[in-house]
Amino acid sequence: ANVPQARAPYHPVNVQVLNLLQKEGYIRGFNVEGNRVNILLKYYQGAPTIRHIRVVSKPSRDIWVLPHELKFRTRFNTGTWIVQTPMGFLSHRDCIEMGIGGKVMFAVNNGYHHWC
Repeated sequence: ANVPQARAPYHPVNVQVLNLLQKEGYIRGFNVEGNRVNILLKYYQGAPTIRHIRVVSKPSRDIWVLPHELKFRTRFNTGTWIVQTPMGFLSHRDCIEMGIGGKVMFAVNNGYHHWC
């Protein structure tokens, strides 16, 4: 069977993010082969589950949020924000539940969102 795949360089950060994307249901899985990671993409009714990914924090501008800010900013949110915290990479829902903030790295399947 021809399984839709993507490849990425191996890095511990990539693996943490991929674990989170798998837990959130955006990818079917991944496996590490040497210095590469094969990502098994997931489709629902013929369309990819990841419609778009937008980088939020950039090297020139980090976006840090507290848990109450996350709750306020994501109240109409249908997608997922990936947040780098002292506990590793978490979804914004987990951050709100655990009461921790962090640096918002990127947004998956969100509509356009202004930060400034």
